[in-house]
Amino acid sequence: MKRAMAAVLAMVLLLSSAWMWFNEATVASWLAQQLVVVDEESEEDALLGLQANEHWLVVVVDFEQHPAGNGWGTDDASLLLNQAAVPYVEQLSGMASNLTVHVHPTVVRATGTLAWYGADGANRDTDDGGEFLPLALAQEVVSAIRNEVNWSVYDLNDDGTVDRFLILHTTKGQEESPSVKNRIWSHFTHFEEPVEVTDGREVAHYTMASLQTGSSGVGTILHEMMHQLGAVDLYPVHDEHAFQSWKGPGDWDIMASGSWNGGGRWPAMPTAASMELIVDGRVSLLDLVWPATAEQPCMGPTVAMKGVTENGSILKIDIAEHESVFIELRSDSGYDARLPGHGILVTYQDRSVGNLQQNELNTNPNLPWLSVVEADGRQDLVSGANAGEASDVFGHNSSFGAHGVQIRTHDGILVPWTATVDVTNETTSITFEASECAPNFSMDLPDHGATILSSDPVPVQLSGETEYCTSNLVSSDGRTVQLVANDTDQHLAFSTTGTPNSLVTLSGTVSCGTSTLNLAYTVQIMNRIPVVSMFEATISPYDEQTITVPVYSIGNGSQRLNVYIDGPLSRIATSSPIVDLNTQQMTLEILPNNLLTENMLVHGEIVMMTDEGLSWTMEVTLTAITTSDEWYSVFTEPARMIALLTGVLGIYTLFGARPTKDHEQHQLVQIEQTVEQPIDAWGRTMDEASTASFDVEV
Repeated sequence: MKRAMAAVLAMVLLLSSAWMWFNEATVASWLAQQLVVVDEESEEDALLGLQANEHWLVVVVDFEQHPAGNGWGTDDASLLLNQAAVPYVEQLSGMASNLTVHVHPTVVRATGTLAWYGADGANRDTDDGGEFLPLALAQEVVSAIRNEVNWSVYDLNDDGTVDRFLILHTTKGQEESPSVKNRIWSHFTHFEEPVEVTDGREVAHYTMASLQTGSSGVGTILHEMMHQLGAVDLYPVHDEHAFQSWKGPGDWDIMASGSWNGGGRWPAMPTAASMELIVDGRVSLLDLVWPATAEQPCMGPTVAMKGVTENGSILKIDIAEHESVFIELRSDSGYDARLPGHGILVTYQDRSVGNLQQNELNTNPNLPWLSVVEADGRQDLVSGANAGEASDVFGHNSSFGAHGVQIRTHDGILVPWTATVDVTNETTSITFEASECAPNFSMDLPDHGATILSSDPVPVQLSGETEYCTSNLVSSDGRTVQLVANDTDQHLAFSTTGTPNSLVTLSGTVSCGTSTLNLAYTVQIMNRIPVVSMFEATISPYDEQTITVPVYSIGNGSQRLNVYIDGPLSRIATSSPIVDLNTQQMTLEILPNNLLTENMLVHGEIVMMTDEGLSWTMEVTLTAITTSDEWYSVFTEPARMIALLTGVLGIYTLFGARPTKDHEQHQLVQIEQTVEQPIDAWGRTMDEASTASFDVEV
């Protein structure tokens, strides 16, 4: 029995070995997915939000060609920040935080010229080798003052990491004149490795900005310092793959273009989503859920509002698992006095999009992390027509939600409540109501619209009281749409086949029992739909080469998508701007550009995108290694090595199961031992010695 089991196990191992040998790419991909990636943003590097007692360390650094003095010294830095940053932090915190600015008395002289730290090579302030140049200047500053500072004052939570560190240089920032390529862009960033100082503490990050810009640079300085408190950029990334110019929240938020309000002297307060990231206690959650026994219409609360700069609370209403609506009063007071207008500002947040850790959020206006619900309904911020105007905010007797300016989830479902603004001479208040109270069922569709083939339905999931459900839906291309809901399947079925490469909107209602949901949902119809995958390959660290990347898809016919390369991969690889999914592949031209070394890993993404902004991302990992032509090279691949080891184990198991001997009958042979008899000196045989005890007779 044991031999049979061993034989079966051996065959399994041998077959597995053969499969792994001939499917090396599949095994290699699986191995890559098993790697445990350690988050570089560890807890000790986490950014600390606004504290009740803020202490900022500020150091002025100058250059031989741009010396301090003439209005750009330590006294000027102290005056500027005390006049601008201190009141800003007070208004930001709702008068709950006190800021003390500590300007180091000694100006640090940079060892190099301005161009050494600000030249634009491969990117902003980055040389052709990819090194971020201002890091060297920041390290010089830390080294120069390491033993002159009580670093514990700026470690606000006593965790060993300095929380507030601002470097002001005596030249203008490049943001003032982007065409000047040898200046330093104002920025916030982490050191590649924390810099150790005294008392067991370390400096892990810093902010750098211009002192020479003066009061016009206040908005930029505070914008970068908000990063050090945990805020993220909310302006869109405009680069070669941006297909539409838009403004994010624009002038309404310091983390967008609001840092330039009032000529840069009067930056806006952060909007509510930014407030949540950096300040505790400014946002209040409003629960608009009525009991099942409530009678229609359901009347909600009336909430009195105060301006954000006047210690007013901000309202937050969750409308789905990852979606919220924020309501705040932006009054003609404090730093908000230079806003485009004043009134109730409503913003919509979708936390299911963007990458908070990588500071990449509002890159796509069709998939915003944060956007303004414009009271005029024109969506000028999205189109890029302006960066904010007075008609964006809601005034007296205006409404939003289910009525007035409609608010929908990313599934296209209209919220059930309506908010109405009431403004008198002294107060601003908002009243909430719901004509049908809370629905007794919910509907879940693919987020941000569906992408389907021409004959496919739209998947849908109903939950709650769904015993009897009906629909009244039409498509913008003239087809009717029917809800199919049974025990085995739920979907929205079209009456006829759709037209490929078209974008349609489904609109109407879905009802279950006495509750009804209003739906306006976009559907992209395609010939082919990409299948997201991972790609890994080995490249030469020195030679130019072309590699073929498989692009998998479902469907038939031609389907062209825009292509761009993102991440570090974009520095060594180029591709055609268009891919046809029908070819099942695309090519990458690899240009090492002296950026690669032996065994270096290059990560990045190939992003395929429709003209409407729908995108699919392929994760790419390239290993730079000099391949060997030796006969044994094929055996050094990890997947092949595992296959060989599995095969050896199978062979060992197979032969180990065989008996070591045949089961034969053996005859026992009795071997007689010959005992040599002792002889005496005369050759006579001696008697055998007795072992008995001696008896002595007396």
